[in-house]
Amino acid sequence: MNNRTSFVYHSSNVKDLKVLNPNVSTHGENWVYATTSLEMSAVFLSRRGGDLTCQVGRDSITKKVFICERFKNSFEYRYDNFSGSIYVLSGEKFIKGKTGWNEEVVCNEKVDVLKEIKVTNIKNYLLSMIEKEKIILVRFPNKIAEIPNDEEDLVYRGIIWVRKFGDNVLDDFKKLHPNIVDRITAGLSAGKYLDNNFRKYGINQINKNVLD
Repeated sequence: MNNRTSFVYHSSNVKDLKVLNPNVSTHGENWVYATTSLEMSAVFLSRRGGDLTCQVGRDSITKKVFICERFKNSFEYRYDNFSGSIYVLSGEKFIKGKTGWNEEVVCNEKVDVLKEIKVTNIKNYLLSMIEKEKIILVRFPNKIAEIPNDEEDLVYRGIIWVRKFGDNVLDDFKKLHPNIVDRITAGLSAGKYLDNNFRKYGINQINKNVLD
């Protein structure tokens, strides 16, 4: 069917699951989330720091999944010595177009696991994909996919997240991006991004990343 795919993939830090149950998450719906490609699922095996450590996506030129470091060695910071599992699922009941991201599909009922790919070291697993040219790794300070060289997209996130979640958000930036904290606080004082408009960099959500 046009809106469905044969197999989909779900990343988790929980091993040995046989069934995935729907949970209420970002969109306020009771869904099981999955991606339409193994490579895209792999980059979400660890979410440590989210876009503050590594920005992930699909390059519009090469059509490959990318990992872009947001500071030196943030690839290792996010992925090294962490483990997880990728669950292969039937795509029969998953539907596209519900979340605003075309790589993501959802299902509103429990899903049986067809196969579990256990990953003992996420960094090494990703490096094997990178060596096979299935994923692009962009080392800091290089950029891809119109990510701005001046880190203004991170400043934007800081401003919006502080407004939504409070001043404690700044602790995340002080830890990982101390060089832009002054720009965030200045932007807040100046009323910057009150229209929440930064879509030219592909930012269309303001969900806060969680640091481990």
